[in-house]
Amino acid sequence: MQFEHVTCPHCGILCDDLTIEVKDSQITPLNVDHPKCTRGFSQASIDSANPPSATVDGENVTVEEAINKAVEILQSSSQPLVSGLIADVEACREAVALTEKLGGVIDHANGKYIRANIAVMQRMGKVKTTLAEVRNRADHVIIFGAEVLERFPRLLQRVLSPQKSLGPDATINKSITIIDSQAQPDASKSFAQANINYLRLDAASLESIILSLQAIIQSPDQSADKENDISARLKEVYQKILDSQYTTIVWNTGLLDTDTAEQTVQAITLSIKTLMKEIRCVGLPLGGSKGEITASQVSTWQTGVPLPVAFMSGTPVHDPVLYDGSTMLENNEADTLVWLSTYNADDTPPVTDIPTIVLGHPNMQAAKQSAVFIPVGVPGIDHRGLACRTDSVATLPLQKIRSNDLPVASDVLNKINEML
Repeated sequence: MQFEHVTCPHCGILCDDLTIEVKDSQITPLNVDHPKCTRGFSQASIDSANPPSATVDGENVTVEEAINKAVEILQSSSQPLVSGLIADVEACREAVALTEKLGGVIDHANGKYIRANIAVMQRMGKVKTTLAEVRNRADHVIIFGAEVLERFPRLLQRVLSPQKSLGPDATINKSITIIDSQAQPDASKSFAQANINYLRLDAASLESIILSLQAIIQSPDQSADKENDISARLKEVYQKILDSQYTTIVWNTGLLDTDTAEQTVQAITLSIKTLMKEIRCVGLPLGGSKGEITASQVSTWQTGVPLPVAFMSGTPVHDPVLYDGSTMLENNEADTLVWLSTYNADDTPPVTDIPTIVLGHPNMQAAKQSAVFIPVGVPGIDHRGLACRTDSVATLPLQKIRSNDLPVASDVLNKINEML
């Protein structure tokens, strides 16, 4: 059986034009061929003759027995951490409700990677845009890091080099500048389009390039005798921005050094604000390939604050340092881990010495040795759902394209909540 206009939840762009074939519980995308686009679907294929089972301490049990054991563990927990959150809107809603009931802490598995953008927006605001706006209005795009196009493989096809646009021809044939400090294998082949300029600079890091460009934007009249090859080429980039009608600067925080990501994002933001005094220039931070945007949006809707959130005081408290999930596990500050991960079998929980309750992808092998493992359906395959796009302005529907007996993660979380 074939399904049309299927939304892919395995990348923050949430392309909704896929054609999927389902045959004997095997899932095959037909109109995309990039491994990142196809792997999430093919990985969800299951052996209908040998369906996945819930486990307790590695032993097969019924789902009801696994839920009872999860409730028993949580009832004796004093500071649980709910993490992962690689899931759809409804599962994230139930995860927030469960954390509030437990008086625990909730954070996304990739929390550190989304913190920088949120912190800069809270402190100084941002000038950011949407995928549709870039597709239809931008005539010049700067991408920091060639790996962005690997992490978001259909960005070129769907947004940056569209076949159709609501704007003039310049928005279809955008001038695209890819800036990187690392040499990319087969770059000349990968970026062979006439409108793509691959600019590999001999710099220490991508962060140093961003800071150098900021210095040029804020002080364009710096003396020529201080120029080197990097600054000279970045001045050409700066001039290209001034010559364009609508420039979009694209980055992915996951490619930046975690320790300095906030300062780097701030440098981009200040550059954009300076440029906006003369021309149209906006930012497009990309993320959400593991549900980060969905989890962050749900947290804000439900609690009024972004992740991480603690409920120990009875009200939601946001502190990105004190309640960072990975740091809490490293410092033994949580006594139980609830891990929610439904899209990919590889997104397993971190190895810890505390009881771990996993609501996971049906093919998540490593999690079966956890205190509790409950295989759940994959959103967009086994049940309907919603996911938030990388630009935070659209929530897209996920279809149900396969029938089986796998429980829905949100239902399991709700049942655990009711039994506590």
